[in-house]
Amino acid sequence: MDNNIYTSILKTYNDIANLNYTLSLLNWDQSTYIPKKGHNSRAEIIETITKIAHDLLISDKFYDQIRNITENKEFDKLDDFQKKEIVKIKKDVEKARKIPSDLTSEIAKITSLGMAAWQDAKKNNDDKDFLPLLEKIVQLKIKYADLIGYEDNPYDALLDDFEPGLKYNYIKPLFNSLENELSQLLNKICQENKDTKDDFLFKIYDIKKQWDFGISILKKMGIDFDSFRQDTSAHPFTTNLGINDIRITTDVIENNFKKGFFSTIHEGGHALYEINAKKHFLKSPFAHLESLALHESQSRFYENIIGRSIFFWNKYFPDLKKIFPEQLKNITTDIFYRAINKVENNPIRVESDEVSYNLHIILRTQLENSLINNEIKITKINELWNEKTKKIFGFYPKSKSQGYLQDIHWSDGLIGYFPTYTLGNMISAQFFYIMQKDISKLDKINDEKFKKIYNWFNENIYSKGSQFSSMELVRKVTGEELDPKYFIKYIKEKFLQ
Repeated sequence: MDNNIYTSILKTYNDIANLNYTLSLLNWDQSTYIPKKGHNSRAEIIETITKIAHDLLISDKFYDQIRNITENKEFDKLDDFQKKEIVKIKKDVEKARKIPSDLTSEIAKITSLGMAAWQDAKKNNDDKDFLPLLEKIVQLKIKYADLIGYEDNPYDALLDDFEPGLKYNYIKPLFNSLENELSQLLNKICQENKDTKDDFLFKIYDIKKQWDFGISILKKMGIDFDSFRQDTSAHPFTTNLGINDIRITTDVIENNFKKGFFSTIHEGGHALYEINAKKHFLKSPFAHLESLALHESQSRFYENIIGRSIFFWNKYFPDLKKIFPEQLKNITTDIFYRAINKVENNPIRVESDEVSYNLHIILRTQLENSLINNEIKITKINELWNEKTKKIFGFYPKSKSQGYLQDIHWSDGLIGYFPTYTLGNMISAQFFYIMQKDISKLDKINDEKFKKIYNWFNENIYSKGSQFSSMELVRKVTGEELDPKYFIKYIKEKFLQ
């Protein structure tokens, strides 16, 4: 078959991808270096480019090309991989054609303004300017869900953007089971941890030295620094600006060693996934990673299973102690390990321990589902957030900045994203136990073991791109369905034994 149509379709698809990379660059800049007065102008630019990209994606000309090739009897002359590429593009286009360009551009503009307003609201603990924008964002996402369509729950349409095929009815029993188990474990472990010494983690640590130590670990993880850079932002994130251009941000502060270091290697896990998937798939649609649960499995694996392990610090704590001899004077590896794993009721999700973290996600997931189903009003969000926090953790947040304003996601329209964090935690634990059968028990970490971990992920995860859903890939890699028992096993072995 003459592959001219196939080639043309891939060319248009990559033109759209390039526009989306441009949007990512604009959003990255807005979170890092934009002047304070530039936000309104930036929102209009983002609105324009979003509309151009969406118009191109849903154009009749593009869709007719796709239908022409899929309905042509010579479609069978494409190789299997090319067929899968076209089928994926067709699915993306058919979903996008349900959404008018005007709605897409309006969401882009409002969320750009919402992100700027959120930054001020969080900083000043004052949501009077942000709350009306948040209400508008929620209403636009409800409208979006209605247009996409759903069987039972409009929230499913939003979940699908971050985890294709995911349904609230699937995650609800998983989350209920986790909540019951973790709530009991949390109370028990908190009691045992209450006297854990960790004040030394909040001494003054030179920011540049913290930064350099984090970078040294990213290099050991296997990140290609010719395809990567790190900057700072109010909320750490990873973004994809094209082949061989992956950016992460971190939030290094001088009086909290944990925050900057673990943000760095968390985002480093995301970067490894993006950089290496693109090396395998280049301009193929399968280079665009769709499963945020798989993405989170990578970041949480490196942040927690590796970065908070005793076998990691047995190797690298002596290096850290040489960098900060005064701050870590008389601190042993065991004391340090216990300190970074101290379990307590923390109101801040990104600073939470592994035991309580998923309870934060469950709280957000329940609220999101209620918001999108019009069961609660946005004007009550602070009050409802505080009540749920009290019920789950036993205390009220001290401020809105420690409460519903702490996360960037809603201001950016990322409603439906939060559940993927907990799914990612579950997947990472399941991978951990399978990995140990393949590359020997992970009871020590060194440069060579980092290479083995990298190669395992490269073979099983990076090289698959987005060809499979997260649940399909979990079955392929582990031979089982996703099962929370592995995460609970990991928590019990680490914190009770």
